[in-house]
Amino acid sequence: MELPSVSLLSDIRVKRKSLSVIRPEKNVERYSLFLSNLDQKLVGYVIKFVHFFSGNQEIAFDSIIYLHTEALSKILVYYDFIAGRLTFNSEDRRFEINCNAAGVPFAVCTSDLTLEQMGDVTYPNPAFTQLCLLPRSTNQLLEDEPLMSFQATQFRCGGFALGTVVNHGLMDGFALREFAKNLTHVARKGDVAFIPVTDRTCLKARFPLWIKYQHEELVKPSQLGADSSPFMQRNMNLLRNKVVLHNQSEKHVFKLFTLSGKTLGLLKLKAKEGGVSHCSSFIVAVAHLWRARTAAMANINADDITRVHYVVDMRSRMRPPLPREYAGNATKAAYAKATAKELLDQPLSATVKMLEEAGNRLSDEYLRSAIDWLELHDGVMRMENGFVVTSWSRMEYGDVEFGGGVKSIYAGPVVSGRVDIVVFMADAKDNAGIKIHIGLEPSHMARFQILFQNVNTNKTIRSNM
Repeated sequence: MELPSVSLLSDIRVKRKSLSVIRPEKNVERYSLFLSNLDQKLVGYVIKFVHFFSGNQEIAFDSIIYLHTEALSKILVYYDFIAGRLTFNSEDRRFEINCNAAGVPFAVCTSDLTLEQMGDVTYPNPAFTQLCLLPRSTNQLLEDEPLMSFQATQFRCGGFALGTVVNHGLMDGFALREFAKNLTHVARKGDVAFIPVTDRTCLKARFPLWIKYQHEELVKPSQLGADSSPFMQRNMNLLRNKVVLHNQSEKHVFKLFTLSGKTLGLLKLKAKEGGVSHCSSFIVAVAHLWRARTAAMANINADDITRVHYVVDMRSRMRPPLPREYAGNATKAAYAKATAKELLDQPLSATVKMLEEAGNRLSDEYLRSAIDWLELHDGVMRMENGFVVTSWSRMEYGDVEFGGGVKSIYAGPVVSGRVDIVVFMADAKDNAGIKIHIGLEPSHMARFQILFQNVNTNKTIRSNM
């Protein structure tokens, strides 16, 4: 179902009080950190995340800021690359991190709003970007761009928000979660809970290259009609703040839907009736979403290929497994495709099986083959008539405690506003449920809403194609 419409603030009225740069508390070795091909593909993107805290804290806001900045200074000794800066090695044609202890910006701000006036903070609001410290200069050079930043914003009621911005090339969402837990452990205990693994050479391309699979999920630059690598052109421009990497326009609308635990159970039952012995809530939600979204797209023909990618953490799938402490990007998108007619004429159970097969395909050998493919072709994800599902629904960010009994009342990503990215988030009121943030054209959204809310159709979701 669609969540009730809420009135979203467009101006949080944030004023900056101070801006400091946090550096490692001890001298650290200066060196260049190798970035794997998985990291390379993400250096042009940022993750924005916000924690909200009530005003009923046991310690003062200034003391919380002190705890956090002191903990950050300590942990940067171990995560030294976070305090570094990206550079482009023209000889190797690769990005790398200059671990030069340039530091992490930390802004302290105020808002004359109260948390109550903010409304439902669990509802995604693009204005939450104002709670994050973003570059203000349009001419900032790559070498001057921070790779992580923090902003603490105190509301008039005493509550506050902590916004984090991370260059995606540093780490994936799983590593960011572990970093947050480690940081708060330092704030509470004075030392790290674990030593992060920062060396990424374990995901280096093999020599000689061994591309064992076809990798239909990726597309070569030549297939895009480019004379040179679209990745390199795109990211060099983006990182120098010359372009904006969004494919949204004013004609798109964004809405938040929810699949309750009860509804997900019904979808699982329908999948089971079609011969699926077991499937996760996530997979059945992606299957239902893919079908409804495709049926809603009036501009898709019956023979058009539709695509879906969903992000999978590969740490436990590698051989040997990567440690939980691996502080880089170790995810791969599982990929499934079907013609629109094939997808919509088959029962839900068949779609679930396709998605499960896509996930099962992701082995150590498949990922290493993909890394080798990227080394050779320097391509990008294939996105024609497709979208990516990224899930934050089970990331447990809300369990992070920042010291002194300070625990967030809600934590979630700041939505990107990209129509080719669908975000799954936790439902604070239903532990078994999933919130889904999606963008479509208005006419498509109206049809999607009808189809998405209809979970009683087991076979054909649309027969008039």
